[in-house]
Amino acid sequence: MVRRSLTLILAFACAPPAFADEGVPLRLDRRLAPPPPRVEHDAVRFLSAERITGDETKSFTATGNVSLRQRGASIAADLLQYSLETDVAVATGNVRLERSGDTATGPRLVYRISDGVGEMDSPVFDIPMREDRRSASRGSAERAVLEGEDRSRLLRAEYTTCPVPRDDWALKVSELEIDGKRQVGTAWNSTVWFLGVPILYSPWLSFPLNNARKTGLLPPTLGSSGRGGFEFAQPWYWNIAENQDATITPKLFSKRGLQLGGEYRYLRPAYSGEAQVEFLPNDSIADRDRYLLAFRHAQSLPRGWALALNAQRVSDDNYFRDLSTRVAATSQTSLPRDAILAYGDDTWALSARAVAYQTLQDPTAAVAAAEPYRQVPQLVASGLKQDVFGLDWMVSGELTNYRHPTLVNGQRFIAYPQVSWPFRRAWGYVNPKAGFHFTRYHLSGNDEGVSDANRSVPLASVDAGLYFDRQWDFGGGRYQQTLEPRLFYLRVPFRDQSGLPNFSTAEVDFGANSLFRENRFIGGDRIGDANQATVAITSRLVESDTGLERLKATLGQIYYLDPQRVSLGSAPREGDRSNLVALVSGQATPSFSIDGGLEYDVNGGRARRLDIAARYSPRPGSLVNAAYRFTRDQIRQVDISAQWPVSASLSVVGRWNWSLDDRKLVEGLAGFEYNAGCWEIRAVAHRFITATQQVSTSFQIQLELSGLSRIGINPLETLRQNISGYRRSDEIPR
Repeated sequence: MVRRSLTLILAFACAPPAFADEGVPLRLDRRLAPPPPRVEHDAVRFLSAERITGDETKSFTATGNVSLRQRGASIAADLLQYSLETDVAVATGNVRLERSGDTATGPRLVYRISDGVGEMDSPVFDIPMREDRRSASRGSAERAVLEGEDRSRLLRAEYTTCPVPRDDWALKVSELEIDGKRQVGTAWNSTVWFLGVPILYSPWLSFPLNNARKTGLLPPTLGSSGRGGFEFAQPWYWNIAENQDATITPKLFSKRGLQLGGEYRYLRPAYSGEAQVEFLPNDSIADRDRYLLAFRHAQSLPRGWALALNAQRVSDDNYFRDLSTRVAATSQTSLPRDAILAYGDDTWALSARAVAYQTLQDPTAAVAAAEPYRQVPQLVASGLKQDVFGLDWMVSGELTNYRHPTLVNGQRFIAYPQVSWPFRRAWGYVNPKAGFHFTRYHLSGNDEGVSDANRSVPLASVDAGLYFDRQWDFGGGRYQQTLEPRLFYLRVPFRDQSGLPNFSTAEVDFGANSLFRENRFIGGDRIGDANQATVAITSRLVESDTGLERLKATLGQIYYLDPQRVSLGSAPREGDRSNLVALVSGQATPSFSIDGGLEYDVNGGRARRLDIAARYSPRPGSLVNAAYRFTRDQIRQVDISAQWPVSASLSVVGRWNWSLDDRKLVEGLAGFEYNAGCWEIRAVAHRFITATQQVSTSFQIQLELSGLSRIGINPLETLRQNISGYRRSDEIPR
């Protein structure tokens, strides 16, 4: 029987796919076993070729552009021999096997079609990128053993994500098992080669084929810091359950010793949290044990209630300065131990809280940091309801028990109801508001001469504004320009508060946010007297076609109708007007933006504060930030940061934050990123001040092999904190 250029549609009774027992290892020399018992199950196969000979009921041979398709798999070859008795196809010559979107090519394939079991000689495979895979990959092997539709073994194989013909990096293994059902790969005697040099060897590796979590060793991290020396950490990850995991990390500091760290995380629909422990026995430099304990928990409760716990403690004041390379950690001055129970709905917010702190002193500072009060407990309530017969009402209250080992102790009760009558139209608004602030102190015996007291203060304000706009054609573009004058009047009568304690209050440093504040103090222990009016004007320039705000400028000042009398540790403000505040921001061009603020002392005729920042970013991944910060008699700093491509693959990154008064580097960073497509390398040197006379210097380098692993210390957090607008190289469109 001879057929030419025909397609056969064959229906057979065959067995469903069979999978090897996951608990029994399979031998490398495993050959095709007899076919499993047949089960009544119809499977349709499509066979096409230029020439087909043989008996359709026993066996046949197909030659010339052979294609056999069935069950999500297809075989293409120059020649294919098929036996119906064994259900085995033998393909030779330019063999191409596709299963589940993956492709393997080779000179010869023996394949049992019903269950996807077979062998291929000298396969070259191609695995495209999909949602469940990190990147496209390819490889080759001496032999492939196919053990079902979702399981295979590669003998003496190589794997890479680099495109042909590049082999910048490769994972070479004596045996690689791919289990598609469990999405797990297992390799024996594996070596990672990078640019022709072996950089990592393991006798056994197990890794996920997708983004799923898996128990095992994570890539080691290496780095260096001035205070800890050479650092090497080898984390071990434990995937306890779908909603629980833990990481145990031994970390070696060449100057200090071996630290053991552990982190446990859990996640449920109603709650989540994490616990962290670090212990460094007998620090070689500090000559003492060092430790960190931290626990966080958040939980949703029925009927709108929620619970949150946060507790941290370290062994000593210098723990973060000595053992961390992150500014966010080293700049901490107090660690909270906090528990809060809260409720919230559309109108009310209630909370009960207990909080204490561990104060971290700077040993080189001239003045020790003050230890905050413990608040055990603090009860807070607030409510807001809008448009009740045209009125908006607000109420807030607090009852707190303050405890301190050396200062005045006692309880403070605050009640502050408010009501406003907003009037809004398209051309402007008027919002009069009145409130009454009541405070009650119940104090224990003390040596400072303060006793129980009450304070009652009425407050009244009117906030009004107008909107003017016009169309403006400029530079070939059409814009809408607005002019928005605003007047804010505040009246608060004077109350003598010199005999009241100070549990939690500080004066707000004057600035743009002070123009429309009701109280120049925060914390509740002081209510500033006021008979004042704020006059401000804002102008915006908005593109009519796109709605993009190209420019916004604000100018404002407070006029004091009566002198201020209430103070907190310093003399009340003098003069009949405040400093002049000017703000400007905008996207001048698609590539250039600016943001600045000026506080000008009109009485002294000089600037008190100036902050100006600009950004130039012609395209993603190319940016320069420049800023100047000035506060009279305190700060004069220049801050420049950048991410800029030198070539299609290489970018440099850096930051220079320089104090002009001290003539020293506050924080500096220099590094580069090289993205070769299938691998990236990031290297960063980072230096910053951690205390009055201390600095931290660290070196962070990371090699990322796409689709395999990352080796080294990840500098991405450092780069994002230091370079505003930073984007990692593989996120930048090419």
